Amino acid sequence: MNTMQTVKLRPMNKNYFFLFFILLGFFGSAQSFYWGYPFPQPNETGKKVSHVVDGKQLYRISTEYDLSIFNYHVLVDQFSLNELEKVKSLDLSVEQPAMGSASLTFKDLFQVEGADFIFFYEDYNTKTKSNTLYSRQVNIRTGKMSDMKMITTVDSRNGNFKIAQSPGKLRYLVLKEFAFDKNAKEKVELVVLDRDQNIIGQKEIEFPFEPQRNKDHEIYVSDEGKAALLKQIKEKKEKPYFNLYGWNPAGGNLTEVSLRQSDNYQIFQYDGGFVQEDFYFTGLLTHEKSTDVGLSIDLNGRNSGVSGSALLALKMDAEGKTVYNQRNDFKIISNLNITNLLFGQNQIFVVCDRSYTNKKSAGANIGQQAKVYDYSYLNNGFYILGLDKNTGKLQWDKKIDTSEPNTKNDNGDFLSVLSFLDGSGQLVLLYNETRDLNKGAVHLVFNRRFPMMEVISSDGQTVSREALLAAGIGVTKEENFELNTRVLVPVSANKYIIRASNRVEYKYGYMELNP
Repeated sequence: MNTMQTVKLRPMNKNYFFLFFILLGFFGSAQSFYWGYPFPQPNETGKKVSHVVDGKQLYRISTEYDLSIFNYHVLVDQFSLNELEKVKSLDLSVEQPAMGSASLTFKDLFQVEGADFIFFYEDYNTKTKSNTLYSRQVNIRTGKMSDMKMITTVDSRNGNFKIAQSPGKLRYLVLKEFAFDKNAKEKVELVVLDRDQNIIGQKEIEFPFEPQRNKDHEIYVSDEGKAALLKQIKEKKEKPYFNLYGWNPAGGNLTEVSLRQSDNYQIFQYDGGFVQEDFYFTGLLTHEKSTDVGLSIDLNGRNSGVSGSALLALKMDAEGKTVYNQRNDFKIISNLNITNLLFGQNQIFVVCDRSYTNKKSAGANIGQQAKVYDYSYLNNGFYILGLDKNTGKLQWDKKIDTSEPNTKNDNGDFLSVLSFLDGSGQLVLLYNETRDLNKGAVHLVFNRRFPMMEVISSDGQTVSREALLAAGIGVTKEENFELNTRVLVPVSANKYIIRASNRVEYKYGYMELNP
């Protein structure tokens, strides 16, 4: 693909035009871009949005909870892969009756292959006082749905389900959270499902702790059906902490490891997953004197969130045995949020935003305060950690400063970082860097976000760092689209779908890394 043929460029100032081609000679040959048609900008704040592709189309899947019907809206936008033009939109929400709301409630969805998905639902039976989990096959291109399949039941309306899918989409794990009972020990049940949502393993776990009203669990499952359960524990007069449980349905043994720290540091952000049959977990730890609310002030005088000063890394093998439980301390950094966990051959890359979101009621009427909010976003850059995959020890860390201007009610679309591993196992970062195009001019400031690509080697060194001038977004006064740092969809080994947006429109494009 020839860059100058596929990128749609608007006219620019002669001086910048000259500068553009000078720099393009140095940097423009490594990537090529193609952009599709622009569309009105959707409001994605407060929604769960994901993107998938099959051989024909790109799909944007959006789910949002609606208090008026006590259910989720599930909307799918479809785009042609060739022109990235919107084809149609489908509403795959639960059909609502003319009066009242449906008892069947959408729970979650998972891709099986291409446009074929499994949707999960729950339904409360007022006669039996039980909540039942169902599944059905849904094709998000045609909208065709299979009949409902009943999976399992939990007593009482307050019983809850959590669902996870294995990396290879071969297994599902259901966590059954039972209703609060002050007279009994807390317990949960793990249910392993095969690809067709048939039950192939169940285990009830009773904990030696006082029951909790507000439960905090996370679940993971491997392609062979091995399960991991992360549980937050709140005991009287103690700081909350986490335990990690492993269960292999084949052997039936439950293993347990405490993630509690002797100095009362606490996990406030975490990520994990199975790689083959080994389970990896990383957790950011608060500084000992940190609070869990954003009351401190960062170096730029802006509100900030929790301060982090350590990363916990844990590996559990296929039998549930703890291979390592390694804590790595570092200098205090505020606003850390894990955005991606990438596994190389011998290394784990932990990619973090240094960002903070402030949510404030925008309703003038007290009764509306829970429904209308203003969101403001800040970002001071990123923090990258390289861990030894075999020991969990910190090999290097890297702090990247960007000092982007604050944004408001835009979902923080320009302030995050996109990350992936290239063919040689190096870490590739895509992010924005705001520059003043008229620096030095009197009383004239015009800032543009330059899309940046930084490549980091396995030893933490910056191999290259360049502005993607050939992308055709940002960079010039005339180009009002900028890189949206929320969307990165792999299409092939060196080809990705990315998104650009402004206040009123967005568009999808291809980024191809040329060898």
